[in-house]
Amino acid sequence: MRCKEVDRPPVCGMTTTATTELMEYTNSYWPDAHKSARLMANIALGAYEFLGLESIRTPYCLSYEAEALGCTVDLGKVNSTPMVKSSPYKGNPDAELELPDPRDIMKLGRNAQVYESSQIVLKEKKEDLPVLLGVTGPFTIAGHLAGTEGLILWTLTEPDVAHRFAKFAADYERMWLTEVEKLGVDAIQMSEPTASYDMISPDMFDEFAAPNLRYVYEPLKETMQILHICGDMLPMLPNMLKSGATGCSLEEKTDSRAAVELVNKRAALIGNVGVVKPLLMGTPEEVAAAAKASADAGFNIISAGCGMSAMIKKENVWAMVNTIRNYKRP
Repeated sequence: MRCKEVDRPPVCGMTTTATTELMEYTNSYWPDAHKSARLMANIALGAYEFLGLESIRTPYCLSYEAEALGCTVDLGKVNSTPMVKSSPYKGNPDAELELPDPRDIMKLGRNAQVYESSQIVLKEKKEDLPVLLGVTGPFTIAGHLAGTEGLILWTLTEPDVAHRFAKFAADYERMWLTEVEKLGVDAIQMSEPTASYDMISPDMFDEFAAPNLRYVYEPLKETMQILHICGDMLPMLPNMLKSGATGCSLEEKTDSRAAVELVNKRAALIGNVGVVKPLLMGTPEEVAAAAKASADAGFNIISAGCGMSAMIKKENVWAMVNTIRNYKRP
């Protein structure tokens, strides 16, 4: 994460890493694990032993902040992640957005369970592995609240409304990260898919996303920040860097060598082994080749390029892990 020379890059699970086989191994299953700190932690603690991933991360969704702010969430099934189903603010530019009292934040939604899962992991981990807490970016939370299509439209037609929703989400996320800083985890991994180049332009990112990212990161003095955005982010990597994140997590759609050259050690680069191809649909040999390509390009941490499908097989994850454990930098 500090972009220093190492013998090999670590191979981690930066985004969602719970496969159905891992759930079976730990006897801890979705969707029950999404609302149980104990089950959540069981899955995370098993990821190194069963899959070889050199990190420990909870939770497994991008919906718990939106739920805390009043959205209705479907917790999904054993092989699918939770999804926001409805919001009391959707499509209403005049919605009254009221922040909760910071003293009540652990009473909201699944916040207490997510927080406690990190406490359990920190207490019970047997290996010297980094502990990560997954969070959602403010622009994406704003999309959950307003409706993603509506939010994007407002950036063009009613930018003041888009700013109001994004700032409200940022105020809440900053409140949450103030509590997360007290945990002692090594890093947060923030997913901000609604700020993808597939969704908004670089100028829109600078206006609606980057300032709020810098704002929410301010309470994190000891906790590193990993910003993950889906899609081909090469055109917006300079904009991602403006967020001040310690690391940028990227999909395989982003050219790895071009990304390394552009970033030039200003942040750690994490990824970018394809989740669908090769991890889900490919062979172990194809996974190994993709992992080696990311390492050869100079990525600092090798990981799946996005949240891992619950249906990915153990042998494909181990192909990524073993390739990097045996890797020698050229």
